[in-house]
Amino acid sequence: MKVLLINPPIEESILKPVLKNLFYNSPPLGLCYIAAVLKKNKVVVKIIDAAVERLSILKIIKRVEKINPDVVGLTSTTYSFPFALILAKEIKKYFKDIVIIMGGSHITANPDVLLRFNCFDFGVLGEGEVTMTELIECLKYNGNFEDVPGLAFERKEKLFFSPKRQFIEDLDCLPFPDRDLVPLDLYRPQPNDWNVLPKLSMITTRGCSYGCIFCDKGVFGMKYRSFSPKYIVAEMKMLIDKYGAKDIAFLDSTFTTSIERVKDVILEIKRSKVDVNWTCTVRANVVTYDLLKEMKNAGCWRIRIGVESANNNVLKFIKKGITIEDVRKVSKWADSLGLQPKGFFSIGHLIDTKETINETIEFAKKAYFKDITVQINTPLKGTPQYKICEKYGVLSNKNNVDYSFWQPFFVPNGMTKEELTRLHNKFYRTFYCRFVIIRRHIKAIKGIGDIKKYILSIDLITYLFFNRLYDNKCKQKANR
Repeated sequence: MKVLLINPPIEESILKPVLKNLFYNSPPLGLCYIAAVLKKNKVVVKIIDAAVERLSILKIIKRVEKINPDVVGLTSTTYSFPFALILAKEIKKYFKDIVIIMGGSHITANPDVLLRFNCFDFGVLGEGEVTMTELIECLKYNGNFEDVPGLAFERKEKLFFSPKRQFIEDLDCLPFPDRDLVPLDLYRPQPNDWNVLPKLSMITTRGCSYGCIFCDKGVFGMKYRSFSPKYIVAEMKMLIDKYGAKDIAFLDSTFTTSIERVKDVILEIKRSKVDVNWTCTVRANVVTYDLLKEMKNAGCWRIRIGVESANNNVLKFIKKGITIEDVRKVSKWADSLGLQPKGFFSIGHLIDTKETINETIEFAKKAYFKDITVQINTPLKGTPQYKICEKYGVLSNKNNVDYSFWQPFFVPNGMTKEELTRLHNKFYRTFYCRFVIIRRHIKAIKGIGDIKKYILSIDLITYLFFNRLYDNKCKQKANR
């Protein structure tokens, strides 16, 4: 069996600058894990990251023809699903015998697309490594698909689900994700997360035991699982020795769920004499000053703090499990240690108002963040807030497929789309256009590489500061 895994293409003409940065900053590690497990089981496998390679559908079809796979595995988020759908239809059009398998967060939350569109043969729900391996074996030997847990497929015009796949308990049984199959030289970190290159990414945990209502846990579940410190540090060493990594981004939704785990990882880093910069996301109600200090001494140069809102009533409603006092304290500690804290915010929560959003903007300015990321809350199917969102506002597009977290698809009662967009721009403008922030960024410039990253971010800054002006400029270009 020959398997081709594809990260779907993205139409650049409709991408906002912020989305370009998000799609091109890291390899699709989920596909890389699946590829590594398939190769371990003697399956011939290749990966096409059509997004980062800026491939058109026609170019992908030519690649598929050349590779001549038996199976194509597609992954997609809700945002990238329309592009995955177009690609799947074209593959079926030209190669009727190829089996197409869909995986990722969107199919896990929306398995009904298997019935709505006849271009997908199977849906892999949840974690994909073991399910894909068993499905490929089943296809190879004409086995019974019903016996493979974690699948969805059409049967007599109805949706059939095999037994639910149990989550992998011992993550150390997985090989390192196969990064040799993707073009590592094409990935670039976001401009304000650029410290030194090459910067590569890792995932050290799966699952999250916290109950934030905006989060979809369909793929990895709520049970927190971690690779062992030895496994984590061994992968770090491999990234350094094999790929020359000088900076590593831990992409876990929360790196510091367990203080003891972080301490064990730090001890292993020091024991193994690993010398590399790294970044991670922390929970403000978990970390201590001493832990941050140990992280700094072990190579951490930036922490990302999930804040969402600066109104404690909103935080309680979305079940974030932190208070704004926690955030203020941790951001101050991080700043004093030189950890360049970055705050992650979201506006347009179900009970947000113009006043609570302005309260959040003012808090961000008074806290100790060097950088921020601000998204617009978007209720996705599969999240707890999706079930109740229409009690609190208007969801303008229930198909989910246009969702990007950078445009207002949900508007809380008492607000308008235009207000949310203006507040989003205001958040970025008023945060960055201050002497204290400009000074922090000037002080961080160490050479020509740092100057270059600011030049590269001009398009991004224009969009985040003046969304409407940017959209008008794009429309003018399109009309020429």
